[in-house]
Amino acid sequence: MSADDAGGSTDGDRVPSRASRPGPDALYGETPVPPQLENGEGWAAEPILVSGCDAYVDGEYLYQDFVYDDHGADSRSLASRRPSGGEGMWGPFAQPTGDYHYPNDADRYAYNAADLLEFRARPTEAGVAYRVTLNTMLDPEAVGVAIGIDTSGTGDPEGGRTDWGYGLGDLGSPADHVLVTWGTGAELDGEPIDDGNVSVDVERNQIEVEVPLSPGEETWRHYCLTGLWDAGQGTFRQVAVSPTETRPGGRRSGQDLPPVFNVGFRFDEPVAPPDLDPVSLPRKLFDAVDAGLPSVLGTGNWREHDQAIALAERDVSEFHADVDFGKLRAGVTERNVPETGYLSLLYPSRYDFGEGVDPSEDLLEGRIQPYGAYVPSDYDGSETPLTVLLHSLGNCFSQYAVYTPNLLREVGEKQGSIVLMPQARGPGLWYRREGELDVFEAWRDLESRFAVDRDRVSLAGYSMGGYGTLILAAQYPDLFSSGFSVVGPPTEDPVEGATGGWLSLPSTITGDLLGGQGGGRLLSIFSERPDDARHVTDNLRHVPMLIWNGGSDVLVPVLGPLSYARSLREHGYRHELDVFPLEGHLTFALRDRWDRAGRFLDAGIVTRNPDRVTYRHVPEFDHPEVGLVHDGAYWVDDIDIAADAHSALVDAVSLADGYGDPATDEFSGFGSRPSPYKRSGLVWESPDDIRPAENALDLRLEGAAAATLWVEEAGLDPNEPLTLRVDSDTPATLTLAGSFGRHDVEVSAGESEQTVRLGV
Repeated sequence: MSADDAGGSTDGDRVPSRASRPGPDALYGETPVPPQLENGEGWAAEPILVSGCDAYVDGEYLYQDFVYDDHGADSRSLASRRPSGGEGMWGPFAQPTGDYHYPNDADRYAYNAADLLEFRARPTEAGVAYRVTLNTMLDPEAVGVAIGIDTSGTGDPEGGRTDWGYGLGDLGSPADHVLVTWGTGAELDGEPIDDGNVSVDVERNQIEVEVPLSPGEETWRHYCLTGLWDAGQGTFRQVAVSPTETRPGGRRSGQDLPPVFNVGFRFDEPVAPPDLDPVSLPRKLFDAVDAGLPSVLGTGNWREHDQAIALAERDVSEFHADVDFGKLRAGVTERNVPETGYLSLLYPSRYDFGEGVDPSEDLLEGRIQPYGAYVPSDYDGSETPLTVLLHSLGNCFSQYAVYTPNLLREVGEKQGSIVLMPQARGPGLWYRREGELDVFEAWRDLESRFAVDRDRVSLAGYSMGGYGTLILAAQYPDLFSSGFSVVGPPTEDPVEGATGGWLSLPSTITGDLLGGQGGGRLLSIFSERPDDARHVTDNLRHVPMLIWNGGSDVLVPVLGPLSYARSLREHGYRHELDVFPLEGHLTFALRDRWDRAGRFLDAGIVTRNPDRVTYRHVPEFDHPEVGLVHDGAYWVDDIDIAADAHSALVDAVSLADGYGDPATDEFSGFGSRPSPYKRSGLVWESPDDIRPAENALDLRLEGAAAATLWVEEAGLDPNEPLTLRVDSDTPATLTLAGSFGRHDVEVSAGESEQTVRLGV
């Protein structure tokens, strides 16, 4: 039918369109200031939020530690890997070197109680004020902090005692003064400090102590250690073999290890331990797969390797800060923060999920979250391309710096891109809810530090990160120019995603090993309700994909990626699937060769306001409680599903400049880099037929009850009559939005045509 001025309403409120602000709300807005980053009386400097760095700022000395690095000494103990009642936080490729485990009283310790976040010092009229901020604080008396002070500033072992008392034992760090605080009290050299000079703020997780020392303008060497406090004994809690409700565990029988979980002033903490070098890494990886023991490799990924070794050797003297009180009294500002290379950064989250670690959910709950970034050496402050690189299952934000440094060099240095490596709040959240949110909160924080060219943003990942690439590129196609998935399954459950690969094996094998949906008893790595990236491949019209998978990969059977590529081919979308017959799941990382991938990721520009938008909204994939609703892209927004529909599809074509679908050309062939592979895919060519320009929208709707269309972003003129041609399988309400406000148009099921006058 045809009708002029079809019913609707108009208002003058101008609402920002999705086209002008693509992505979720987490990507925008001011950086929050959670309590841990707030300053109380006497403190004013902004936090550094670059781990392993320090600064002098207007009379304050600041040191920023790493987070979730509180794993104590390397005892080579397998018993400490898993908390009682939990599935364990640290996956096979992200094991810390340290082996300590917190007591099983999660309500008091939260598996993170002794995690040092920040250290500060400043001179006062009465002496020196120290402030220690912890990442987690549920009970201020659960944690002890020891600060050793060497007034010679030289570390001369003759100048002070190396056994600080309080059950710490010999630490190899000479101290003339030892300050110990347990939140509600403190002692200096064994003498109590007046209560008025000790304060604790449980909201800010901060302990502040003022001591009557007189450094003048001298430089004093400082050490800072954290552990668990035993109020009854007045000492640090010793580490047992196995954790109990009150005692930490992780040492082996007969070992003498200090009861220290975290050490401050680790300015040169390596990204990876030295035994994960290119020569030894392949052997360790193969040993791990063969033995099935996570402890065979995976050491040191949490930026605490040197700490763990030093604690095991009872010598933490290398971890110190020489605090220059002359600089502090002069109000000098000096920031010792690198600007390029691999950085361990911290961001403050808007969301409060709790404190510490929830091992049953593999979730880092705290407000302060880590992420990695690689900044190319020639970064000069101008807008720079960005590659978002997602880590694998059981890994962490340092994965690519540890296992595939050539990938960072290829994408970061050679292609000149900043590389963002989110932690995703854990090793195995599959980039859903908190994991997905983390990607965009880290991205927002990165852009507060570096200039990112939003028109040149690509997405990539390995294994689970490859899955994240497939699904996030489809959920946010208006953010990314291209996607590169390496051994990524199209669903969280590769067995199900293979649609036949391992299903031919006996159910006892697939059920016990990989388990189908919900995971198996040996490798419980899948969620209870896998999100299948094939359900949203419709959305990738403007995001070309490069997909690498191994023909010998038993963890991600190649039939899954083949099925995914078939879906892209049926849509007529650009993609390339490279199948490497001889490669398994880990061998791409072992080779660490990525030259074609770097060029692919660098070649694209993010599409803005295309003539044709195709988007499928699958509400099951949404998490509205944290602002993650995937209901549109470009100039199509607010797609709502009809009753009883599983998903809703809007396929909209603007004829403002005419339109013709690109011609498609399928290709196949063979290649040899980085190893022999068979390639197949589809490219676009010039359209065969182009329809003439008119002020019109053509829409196809499936299961859609409503959608919003931003008229001007679609290139259409709201001052001229607008023709709507709709083919829908259900009645729907279309909202036309723009500078004129909003105008609702009702369409019936079937094919219809209307002419709408919007006015100004």
